[in-house]
Amino acid sequence: MRGIDEMELRETSPIRALLPVEGSMRLGILWWEPGEVESLGIAEACRERGHEVTLFGLEDIGAGDTPLGTVPTIAGEEADAFDTVLSRAHIGAENWRDAVERLSLLSDTPGLAMLDPVGTHVRTVSKFAMLHRLTRSGIRVPPTRSVRTMADVEQAVDRWGRIVLKPSVGFRGIDVERFTHGLGLGERAKAASLLDRYGVLICQPYYPHEGDHRVLVIGEEPSVCTRFHTSGDAWKPFPGDGLPPGGSWDVRIEVRDPSREMADIGIRATKAMGLSYAGVDVVETEDGPVVMEVNVVPGWGALPPDVQRVPNRAVADLVERRTRELRPL
Repeated sequence: MRGIDEMELRETSPIRALLPVEGSMRLGILWWEPGEVESLGIAEACRERGHEVTLFGLEDIGAGDTPLGTVPTIAGEEADAFDTVLSRAHIGAENWRDAVERLSLLSDTPGLAMLDPVGTHVRTVSKFAMLHRLTRSGIRVPPTRSVRTMADVEQAVDRWGRIVLKPSVGFRGIDVERFTHGLGLGERAKAASLLDRYGVLICQPYYPHEGDHRVLVIGEEPSVCTRFHTSGDAWKPFPGDGLPPGGSWDVRIEVRDPSREMADIGIRATKAMGLSYAGVDVVETEDGPVVMEVNVVPGWGALPPDVQRVPNRAVADLVERRTRELRPL
């Protein structure tokens, strides 16, 4: 799929582009997938301010030859024609090499504001790297170890009792599994399958809790924050690979104002990772709040449209500020 330019959007999109005005910027939005609600909403907020916006995917990033050598391109156009690129790119285990290579191309474009560059993106996508960086910044995270064998898993169960296994690179709860009743035959088979699939896993103690908090931070301010009402079998916000026949995943999402403590944790975690904006997942335990994850591509597309407009506009503000640092609008 090639990038969607302004003329196409004027002709085909329900989100109408406005003609660029004096002092406008050229913005590229690298979306997670075609039609992603958050990217479309941010684009609309930026066009309402008179900015020119191109939506594109990882497959649209390439290299072109010029008299001066090789240059990065976006949908066939030299990347330095853009003022800023906002990256909401998906980096997963299945596309790691290709995604990192293409993001590296863009991140090395002189004069292009990249939100955020490849190094910042990658160290957040990797949960091992993320947890280490948060620890170094004095932010409380779960005790974490890497496991490669069933013997490693058994040692973790002996130490913590109830555990969670997950891949270091993953999203939406896929292959995130809890083990709360020891390691019977079924549990061993499940753990062994995960080890075969990934080779190495993150292992953490399971914290019994009701409710997961997502603190959305944009710039250095908390934006829309949510609480996922998790409990019982629906113990994580998203079911991951799907549900068994007849199963249900009843998790209600509540929009709420964060406490001062939650807002501070979210801001500190976002700053520690060097991100322009992030979704910080926090669980309240008996010993206090614990940061479970920092999401480099936070989502809010499941929220009501009027609520979605709040982060859309806040990200537009952020992009304008960062672009202005390089070139006055």
